[in-house]
Amino acid sequence: MADTSPQQDMLSGAGMTETAGAAAVPAAPTAEPPAAAISSGGVTAGGIGASTWVNNKKINALWSINENRNSWVGVAGVGWVKLANNSDSAIVAFTMLGANARQTQGNVNYRQESDNMIHEMYVW
Repeated sequence: MADTSPQQDMLSGAGMTETAGAAAVPAAPTAEPPAAAISSGGVTAGGIGASTWVNNKKINALWSINENRNSWVGVAGVGWVKLANNSDSAIVAFTMLGANARQTQGNVNYRQESDNMIHEMYVW
């Protein structure tokens, strides 16, 4: 039985591609969210309410106030959408993503739950 180093184990793992006569290299990342996330509509993992994916939108405004977990983004063609406020870290992360999307005018895909808040966001 041959001993392999952790580095050799990593090279033989999933996500690696090999070319003829060349060493294994990591597969290139994709610029799309996971395939399961692309579908629109459906039921949330808990089965409580429907969620909807909204794709290829632009963030054109941000709004926040000196209150706990109260931050909104203006989505072009949609209007104001509240960011998920289930934790301090979630609201900060979503606000930062929204600010980056507004500054760079990158495409945004987001998941909106039945509470009309954004619970997941991809910025391209």
